[in-house]
Amino acid sequence: MSPTTTKKTPVRKPSVPRKPRAIAKTPTHAKAATHAHKQAVPAAMPLAAEAKQEVKPITKTGRSQHFYAVGKRKSAVAQILLSEGNGTIMLNKIPFEGYFQTEDLRYIVSQPLVSVGLEKQVDIKGKLHGGGIHSQAEALRHAISRSLLLYNPESRRVLKKQGFLTRDPRVKERKKPGLKRARRAPQFSKR
Repeated sequence: MSPTTTKKTPVRKPSVPRKPRAIAKTPTHAKAATHAHKQAVPAAMPLAAEAKQEVKPITKTGRSQHFYAVGKRKSAVAQILLSEGNGTIMLNKIPFEGYFQTEDLRYIVSQPLVSVGLEKQVDIKGKLHGGGIHSQAEALRHAISRSLLLYNPESRRVLKKQGFLTRDPRVKERKKPGLKRARRAPQFSKR
């Protein structure tokens, strides 16, 4: 190589501009039609539409209202419908005492009702599936707490302080390859 040769720089190709993305546009005649429709509507119509959108506060008098909520714990799911009544609880078309046969489980389920003081004023119809009986009880407690919050928003402070509104995130850890369970190693044999 001679000292006079220089290193060639690569020549860049000019960049090709990209096509703009297609934006869905309404045809101009459609816009004109919508504007004409807005002008043709009498002034009384928007007031009626606004009145329909207005949210009315929940009244607990008159016809019975139902408050739906879902509660979860591990793989158990509880779906309930809470309404005003005399304190009856039906779960999977079975009475409360027949479904949860131990006093501990009944205590877990009734905790939010007792803390708010509505154990004899609301009826609950529920559907439970998945998990074991204990996690179903805790899922039901979670669902009852959520429905009580819809029924009476002022009960939030009491329910939140006792931790009934928080979904318990603890679930069984998955099994790992080479181990017996999630972390249990096979027994070591020296010989």
